[in-house]
Amino acid sequence: MSPENTKEKRGVDRTLRYSWLVLLLTPFLIGGVVTGDGALLLNLVYGLDRSHLSFAEYARSNEGWYIPHHVLWFVTFYVTTHAGALLHFSPLVTEAIISTQTIIAILTGIILCYRFLVRRMGMAPAYGSWVVLAFFTGGYGVYTFYMGGSVECYMVLLMSVRLFFSEQQLDERSAWKLAVVDVLLIALKAYSLFFLVAVWPLLLRSPKRPLTVYALSFGTLFFVLLCVKLWLWNPDYNSVVERISLADSLRHLWLGLFDPRTGLPFCLPVLFVLFWHERSQRRSLIFKLAGLCACAFFFSLYPFYDGDVVGGRYIFPFVVALLPEVAGAANKLLHRFPKIAWMLPLAVVGFLPVAALSFPFFPDGSLPTHGSCRTVHPVIRSWTMLTASITGRPTVNICMHERTYIVDPHDTVAPRSGVWRIAYLLEGGHTPAYLAAVARDPARIQRDVWGAHLIGQLKRMGLASSWLWIVVGLVPALLSLWLSLWAVLRINRVPALSRQ
Repeated sequence: MSPENTKEKRGVDRTLRYSWLVLLLTPFLIGGVVTGDGALLLNLVYGLDRSHLSFAEYARSNEGWYIPHHVLWFVTFYVTTHAGALLHFSPLVTEAIISTQTIIAILTGIILCYRFLVRRMGMAPAYGSWVVLAFFTGGYGVYTFYMGGSVECYMVLLMSVRLFFSEQQLDERSAWKLAVVDVLLIALKAYSLFFLVAVWPLLLRSPKRPLTVYALSFGTLFFVLLCVKLWLWNPDYNSVVERISLADSLRHLWLGLFDPRTGLPFCLPVLFVLFWHERSQRRSLIFKLAGLCACAFFFSLYPFYDGDVVGGRYIFPFVVALLPEVAGAANKLLHRFPKIAWMLPLAVVGFLPVAALSFPFFPDGSLPTHGSCRTVHPVIRSWTMLTASITGRPTVNICMHERTYIVDPHDTVAPRSGVWRIAYLLEGGHTPAYLAAVARDPARIQRDVWGAHLIGQLKRMGLASSWLWIVVGLVPALLSLWLSLWAVLRINRVPALSRQ
């Protein structure tokens, strides 16, 4: 390697190392409130504390029915909440810590993915950065990158760890570690078993002894987990099977995988590079795609998967398994056509509002509907909401659960990240009509009380400028865009350097 190229590589490594260092500071900027499944589990922690029932009895009760589904995640909530209470943290600070934990998990997963591409696959730093950014900022992966409070953040971390074991021949030491990772995945989400069963044939390339170690380790740990699940089993789960509709399931499967408005490859465009996959990776690609289809089919069985969310955060952790195949295809494609790399910054700009704005929440029937509608692509939906807020339009149409709602632009966003939520409250927050509509949600009302208290403290400290918090909140977005531009410029410069 020439001295010029050696100097160039050292500069690339140094720049990227400092960029990821800055990225590690992101959790402390965007740790925010806990919503969705996380909010439900947090309420169950408080409910268990108030209840006279034992843990197992509470989990089997009507109130604690969600614990068996998320038993491992519930344990993390329980430990964090009681540690915060011991240190006299306010509930809002506890929520911020829980959210920050998930963001630290996802950022660690992102760094491990980059490390796998550069160290294990031997990709140049610029090409590895391009692939990682395409996964986590240029598509639906931006949900886990920019927002915390979801169990999928931990699953992405585990799937990134799994790459280091599953993409090579197992030895006895790595076999039991892979078994631990796989059982943890199932403990976080039981449907992970569908994906694992589909990709288990890929382990057969390993010698017999490590496979025996893996089978014994996995079997033992899985048996323990199964006993815990059966011990906590709630009879309410039996009724879920009765609500399955074949026609609805097929429609949901189409929306989740193939529909241009909501299908997974259209919401994670980097998957299209798999058309140029390496022939040597075809077998692993087939098994992994089979695993993804199995998960998508399972998601399509239930009403919550109605096309509005497309299962983006549900299926994305398993998409990380395709990182080696995507990287191999992208590496070949970008070396032949380096100008294609410029599509990454465009995708980053398109998808960042998807995460930053989140999506409104209000109980069914609390706001009037105005006819049926068809779900649009998340980029179109998020930019519609953003431009309506910027231009000051009085109302905007949103499509939620295939029904049209006409609401104030202020009510179309519900930032989960702490910095954006502060800026949003300083700008006035939700309208009175929206607050009246969600008056039946005590958790939302309590957060508004905590938020008003926090805003009062910021005003007394002289930090009540909404633009200050907006600029701070834009740091992850600007960092993502800068890294994508840096990767594109390096990719288009490297060929020229190699010809000198």
